Amino acid sequence: MTTPTALVAPAPGDAPCVAVYRRLRAGVPRSSAQIGFGYNLYPTAPATHGHLHRALSACAARGRLHEYGTADDERDRDLAATLAGAYLGLGAGGLSGDQVVFTSGATEGIGLVTRWLAACDAGLVLPSPCYYAFEQTPRRWGGTVLGRYRDDGTVHATGAAASRTALVEIFPNGVTGTLFTPPRIAPHFRVLDVVFLAGAASRPERVADRVRTALAASPLEQAAVLMTPSKDLCVPGIRPGLLISGNTSLLDTVRDDQFDRTASASPLAGQTVLLYLTVLLLADAARNGEHAFGSRYEWIARAFARHQVPTLPPRDACRAITGHLTVMARHFSRGFDLLTENTAGLLQADHLTRPVSGYSLLPRLAPHPDGHPVDTVTWVNAVGRRHHLKLNPHLLFGGTRTSWDALSPGRPRIRINLSVPHDDLLRTLALLRTAHHDTTLTTARTEAV
Repeated sequence: MTTPTALVAPAPGDAPCVAVYRRLRAGVPRSSAQIGFGYNLYPTAPATHGHLHRALSACAARGRLHEYGTADDERDRDLAATLAGAYLGLGAGGLSGDQVVFTSGATEGIGLVTRWLAACDAGLVLPSPCYYAFEQTPRRWGGTVLGRYRDDGTVHATGAAASRTALVEIFPNGVTGTLFTPPRIAPHFRVLDVVFLAGAASRPERVADRVRTALAASPLEQAAVLMTPSKDLCVPGIRPGLLISGNTSLLDTVRDDQFDRTASASPLAGQTVLLYLTVLLLADAARNGEHAFGSRYEWIARAFARHQVPTLPPRDACRAITGHLTVMARHFSRGFDLLTENTAGLLQADHLTRPVSGYSLLPRLAPHPDGHPVDTVTWVNAVGRRHHLKLNPHLLFGGTRTSWDALSPGRPRIRINLSVPHDDLLRTLALLRTAHHDTTLTTARTEAV
């Protein structure tokens, strides 16, 4: 009797940043403290909770929880197109419902878009740092990374080749919280990943203006926009995401992929996207006073009615949520002040590293007291094992040691999250100071290759 041959799928291996993650956490207790979380830990606004409860009840009453798809799904997409088109400056009729796809967070959107780009032989030019999915998904599907660029637009080429070029821009950078200057290239396609639009330390309109300018420079047929409400609304567990594009090939591929995996997305994800777009439009208007806020709310109410979407957020709930976001921004700003006041000789954080929007920054570690060179990955792992503190160094956020050394030479960088309670921030900073002083390694550098 012949024994069947075992089936083993080809393994392309991890992207260097994912391989680094596995080494960083080896043997580190899961209960360890962390200083660089990748999600927003600021409390969700009570009005957001209240609206989502009402939206879920409305979805149940209309039969959306026991049907794979209903006419309400299409209405939600059409309304999202109207609201997003207005916010992104695409003009009346500038966006249609068939150009909108709700996704399970921005991570799914990144995977869907980069997988399609790989099939088109469109190599990526990525910001450094960036989210791991921009590196891992192309690696799994045979895609190419042509180069990576730093905040001033300087590109480090990988030496790889592709027949087309896709430029990825992130607004603001999800790790540093800053706005990058794009490289001087003429890409065939642009991916615009809009990470933080609320919770800004100063002038939140700067982010939206940059997104609108980028969209004005590229036809929607040659672009994809990714938006995620989870960070600004503090609801990462719901995983809402929005993908916008005018490219029919991409949209057809995305819908085919989603059809293969699931008959429909959760209606609550779409409802969360609609709440987010409503809040963004109102927060934008509120900067011009109460009259502008009221006029914008009336316009939004007419849009909900026109598209027959019954879950218009009450005006007082919208006002409460926008107020909550303002307080959240102050929390982030005060956290940055505490960071700079308590990290002398530990982190090189100054006004240049203050996030334009969001809670994340990536300052450099100060030199070790003994001055010896340190292997970053081994040192971070040792800190986790000895001091039960998880750190997220720069090598975790895309790229390779070669690209990081070319674009950002010098001391290693670690991520700091300003959304945590201030007492927690001070506690983990004190723990980092102890680890920085006590955990000294003199082994040769063996960072990701």
